[in-house]
Amino acid sequence: MNTLKGSRGVELLQGETLTLAASAARTSGANGDWVFVGGERTSIMFYLDITASATEGGDTLGVFIDVSLDGTNSIGSVIHFEHQSGNGSPAKQIATIDVSGGTSTTAITSDVAAGTVRLGMFGPYYRARWTIADSGNANSSHTFSVQAYAR
Repeated sequence: MNTLKGSRGVELLQGETLTLAASAARTSGANGDWVFVGGERTSIMFYLDITASATEGGDTLGVFIDVSLDGTNSIGSVIHFEHQSGNGSPAKQIATIDVSGGTSTTAITSDVAAGTVRLGMFGPYYRARWTIADSGNANSSHTFSVQAYAR
């Protein structure tokens, strides 16, 4: 039986799990590496797993998913998960994009608002990006990971 395989040799009907940010304690904002998903996918679920936020309530974590056409230049954020406060409990969030989601023109002048998904922004490369704001005590730390399931 012939199976349809993607650019990495993975059978497309089975889907594929990708890591955009491995679990680690982070104290400052950064851009993750671009991850190639390919053009043969029709939907991607992104999963943010925050396992620890051990600081003051005024500290915040913001996690974005950016999309790129070339793996170098971001065309904007497609997902912005809900913010996590510095004293927040462990939390899990998911967001899904689908190739059939876009029906109107979207001006990309800034990041998407927290808790929002730009459904029609679909591309071959994605990365996690995070911001960490400290309330003044210089002790912000959030432990989290970001994974994606592409099918």
